[in-house]
Amino acid sequence: MDNMKKSICFPEGFLASGISCGIKKGKKKDLALVFSTYPCISSAVFTTNKVKSYSVIWSIKNIKNPIQAILANSGNANAACGKKGWDITTKIMEHLSLILNISSKNILFASTGLIGNPLPEKTIINSLEKIVKNLSYKNGIEAAESIITTDKQIKTEEITTSIAGIKKGGFVKLGAMAKGAGMINPNMATMLAFITTDAVISKELLQIALQKAVNDSFNMITIDNDQSTNDTVFCLANGQAGNKNIKENSEEFYIFSKALRDVCISLAKKIAKDGEGAKKFIEVSVFDAWSKKDAKRIAKKVAGSSLVKTAIAGAWSNWGRIMSSIGSARAKIEPANIKLEIGPYIVYNKEPIKFNDSELKQYLSEKEISIKIYISKGKENATAWGCDLTEEYIKINKKE
Repeated sequence: MDNMKKSICFPEGFLASGISCGIKKGKKKDLALVFSTYPCISSAVFTTNKVKSYSVIWSIKNIKNPIQAILANSGNANAACGKKGWDITTKIMEHLSLILNISSKNILFASTGLIGNPLPEKTIINSLEKIVKNLSYKNGIEAAESIITTDKQIKTEEITTSIAGIKKGGFVKLGAMAKGAGMINPNMATMLAFITTDAVISKELLQIALQKAVNDSFNMITIDNDQSTNDTVFCLANGQAGNKNIKENSEEFYIFSKALRDVCISLAKKIAKDGEGAKKFIEVSVFDAWSKKDAKRIAKKVAGSSLVKTAIAGAWSNWGRIMSSIGSARAKIEPANIKLEIGPYIVYNKEPIKFNDSELKQYLSEKEISIKIYISKGKENATAWGCDLTEEYIKINKKE
């Protein structure tokens, strides 16, 4: 049992549950609960979309409080439903707080699914006792399954750091789960990510570490350039590792921040690989840009270009589309100094370079595509992740 995948329950003191409550058809899991046996300090990053889910609004109000639980549903976005949406959200949270015997102010909420329909109040409330009863450190995978929508696969991660805990041989750990496949262009997108840790760390430092991790991971993926009403990343720390309190600018803070960043990048790449209708994963790396902002703009512009994505879908070696995207990224560049590589092939280096077109097309037929862009303008680098754009994406997103 010790070797089983625990996902969100990997750190000490976290339990989870995932059930089918009836939001989705076909008895698919659609309700998840994450619970800490001890109050947590918490940090979060939310969608910047001005039309926000009531679940997001609820969590923004509560994130300043000690947190012990996260409820999440799939199949319904809980957004754009009028006053009724907020009333239902409040009733569900109050009912859950009674069952857990904690204040509703100590619970966060996240939703994902279709916009415009109120949550099925009675359906969810009638399932809350069951989901609480099923809480276990063994049920992390069930919780991860309960938050997915058009995802083809669940997305989880576990990391053990080198930060020593109070127990002999014990170390600070992080566990995580995420969902996302469409409406992805974070700052952020229709993605949810929940991260748990047993680290002892202040709320202020946890927020600093999470914001940087999100900026380098979830905010660097794009699938369809559409932004959701529901994007949410939570990180909960319950202190049960008993490590020495992590201090700013310490070696331990560096180790923890890197581990949190690694978790987020791993989940972000899994989201990009699982893009709706996607057949290929695209990684765009930008080197030697004038600024970090320029490097990120160029990387995301290329990764998010519909013309680039469709060319890769068709294994078409039309590198001019990449150059066009670079030039439209509102970054400082000198076209005459750019070097462009697609996989192992240099296609442009201050001028077009002859290459074997059939070999490049063969490379573009592979499942993972690498694009490297050298700006020769500064010292800043960035990487973005995306996927190709296929007819299957249209089939998924149109009403049959």
